[in-house]
Amino acid sequence: MSGNISTRDVLAKNILNKSGIPGMTYCINPYTGCSHGCIYCYATFMKDYSGHTEEWGEFVDAKINLPELLSKEVKKKKVGRVCIGTVADSYQPLEQEKKITRRAVEILTQNNFPFEILTKSSLLLRDIDLLKDNGRCSVEMSITALDESIRKVFEPNADTVSNRLKAVKTLVSAGIPTTVFFGPVIPYFSDNRSALNEIFDTFESTGVKRVLVDKLNYFNKKLPFILSKIKNGYPQAITYYEIISKNLRAYELQLKQRILDIAKNKSISIEVLF
Repeated sequence: MSGNISTRDVLAKNILNKSGIPGMTYCINPYTGCSHGCIYCYATFMKDYSGHTEEWGEFVDAKINLPELLSKEVKKKKVGRVCIGTVADSYQPLEQEKKITRRAVEILTQNNFPFEILTKSSLLLRDIDLLKDNGRCSVEMSITALDESIRKVFEPNADTVSNRLKAVKTLVSAGIPTTVFFGPVIPYFSDNRSALNEIFDTFESTGVKRVLVDKLNYFNKKLPFILSKIKNGYPQAITYYEIISKNLRAYELQLKQRILDIAKNKSISIEVLF
């Protein structure tokens, strides 16, 4: 863990919560807060419910009573599909120590709840023994760019791109249903035709058969913070962001069409979510 990350143990009131994600009945988040510090993160609103004064990305609360609560809740609630890690990565670095997500996976499996894990961490491979031959699980590995220098700007404390790509290969080889979540497509850095082609070809080389693509959500709300992070290293990107912000919908429609055109020539399934 980075030295500037504040961590604490907390007691949750409930664990298995209703999900608004299509196809998912419930969601589980073993942690509040996320040390990855992704500058585009949509879940920063969770800070309002945390009682923390630190910036998003600088605190993580571990729900240490998850095993006890979840063990009770799965007995009371109807079996439904569970999404793990909707507002904080369940395999962020603190999980190496706490192993709370691992216990959640064990409990769901023991009680025949199907589940999908969303993550951008190869730490997930630690639990491959629980996922292989499970029959009720799937994984979405998030990857936003191939260039490590770009990753360090937009996802400063997240796992390396190469580790994630290797993890996808391992998961696919193990027969675990795996999808790459290519989101957000980062304006200027990963939205041009050349970058998109390279990204999809790289995903294809892992053996994965399905890619989900999403845009940068809450663009105007996130814009000032993103610009503050890229202005020194990538001053030429500032103008690009300012231009597309003036007609965001037109940019998004053009981006979608560009992706769909490229997808026609790929052998993998590429689904655009916007």
